[in-house]
Amino acid sequence: MNRAASVQQAAEMTSDLADIRASIIDESTGATPSPHCYPDDYAPPTPVLESWLRARTRGHSRDTHQPKVVNDDELDRRREQSSLRHSATAAQAIVESSIDDADLVYGMFDADGVMLWGQADSRLRDRAYALHIREGARWDEESAATTVVGQVLADPRPQRVYPAEHYAHALGEWYCAGAPVHDRVTGEVAGVIAFAGQMDAVQPATLMLAASVAECCARVVSDEHQRRLSRLRETGRTTLSAFKTALLVDDDGLVADSRGVIAPTRIAPPGDGEMRFVAGLGVCIAERVDGGWVVRPSGPAGPILIELDLRGEPSIHVTDGPDHITIVVTRRHAQILLLLSDAGRAGLTSAQLSRFLFGDTTHEVSVRSEMSRLRRVVGALVSSRPYRLATDVTLTVVPD
Repeated sequence: MNRAASVQQAAEMTSDLADIRASIIDESTGATPSPHCYPDDYAPPTPVLESWLRARTRGHSRDTHQPKVVNDDELDRRREQSSLRHSATAAQAIVESSIDDADLVYGMFDADGVMLWGQADSRLRDRAYALHIREGARWDEESAATTVVGQVLADPRPQRVYPAEHYAHALGEWYCAGAPVHDRVTGEVAGVIAFAGQMDAVQPATLMLAASVAECCARVVSDEHQRRLSRLRETGRTTLSAFKTALLVDDDGLVADSRGVIAPTRIAPPGDGEMRFVAGLGVCIAERVDGGWVVRPSGPAGPILIELDLRGEPSIHVTDGPDHITIVVTRRHAQILLLLSDAGRAGLTSAQLSRFLFGDTTHEVSVRSEMSRLRRVVGALVSSRPYRLATDVTLTVVPD
């Protein structure tokens, strides 16, 4: 794109954002009833304006509100795999007394924006369900346009979304507040705690309530990690001692103990008998033990050679000295590996990958989810912050 086109595109975006801002302010001014819902100096924040613009780009209609809903089996799977499962009961106990008193709807969402658990004031339950404020519904930006869940996932901090800031007209009478649950061990966002209420019954302390519940959940998640690692360290000590170089890790790839190597905090989650690349160890094999895995080198570590084969179903062939493993990847993952190879040591940010993959920078949440899936498949062959191929990894391509 030449400079003139870039300037024109920037001018058009500025104009679009100004129009959106005027529309939101107009709706907030004409809100009925509108008691203390909006502050006197109210102005919609820039991230909300940008979210509206992305919703328009994706083709969302303001007159249609149909978030995706996962089926019961998928919901059960997400609950079982989420680290939030350990904090669900504690969070429920905290909010139970607040829901009816404050006319609120509560939800605990995973990192994809799917509501895992929820509860509603009896007077709001039917209205909330009609709007898909229910367990199994997906409230990230791609599914539901501008909502507090999507905003918190995009920018993990406590946030509120006023009624007029919702993109869908159906949510125009709802005030929402949400806060991220940070997994302090993995460094990832485990999910979102959110509350919603109708704007004629707004409670100023709702944002503080969301942040407090999220903090409680973060402590529970962290404590559970430590308990699990401690148990694994105790039960796996004898097994680990049988190897010269090995890691003892849990099902999430968190390292409980190590022998003969400076251990990372976390590796890609292992699978029984799977060959994986682990930084500092080379190609490794995982073996199941009680409560976790022993991950040990399958041979001496050396420079890692990756051959990306695009003939038919894409796959990568990883060579580490005498060891070879083959991993099947998706077309999208093959595309990402090519982009990372071209980027070299500088790597790519999620915004840059979004532009390469989708043509703009509005899909960073999708990029992060895709990169998480890719790293679960290829392990430490891909590093993060920014995303790049790991040190000592060389990639060659066999074209289609």
